[in-house]
Amino acid sequence: MRYLLVAAAIVAISGCGGGGSTASTAAPSKPVATANPPAKRAPVLVTGQRNGGALSATLDAVLVRADGWTRLDKRHGGAGRRYDDFHLDASAMRRLREALERLPSSPPRDPAVTGRGASYVLRYRGTTYYAVAGAVPRPLRPAVKALQDIIDGGGRSGHVTEVRQAPTSGG
Repeated sequence: MRYLLVAAAIVAISGCGGGGSTASTAAPSKPVATANPPAKRAPVLVTGQRNGGALSATLDAVLVRADGWTRLDKRHGGAGRRYDDFHLDASAMRRLREALERLPSSPPRDPAVTGRGASYVLRYRGTTYYAVAGAVPRPLRPAVKALQDIIDGGGRSGHVTEVRQAPTSGG
């Protein structure tokens, strides 16, 4: 019986019924703004991550597309999550592209890349680069700096769509 009531409620809500050809007098609905990019987007230019370090439960991730569309995803352990969608301004996009063009074709190999500070991972043209704060190899510094500036709120142009996700309760 309960299932029958649920099915009836679903039918009533969904508006099942005659699909006649009566004209609607209602104004056309406005498109709903969404934080998700449309299905057809420019290719990804670069992705980067900054992990907060040994005692920090933060992970900041940024994805920049070739047209400047950017998603910044900030995760703060059990304290929630936020992501922002925006376009980079022309000067930030230029600095980022220049820094990426100077990256070596293969990542520097440094056996001493350990530490207690933030760690950085960036992926560009199929190559993954890794560094730790205080020991960022010289060839990676401009790209790491450009991505850090974006993560820290720089280079935003126009409207920023922000989505917050509440902390999850342990349970």
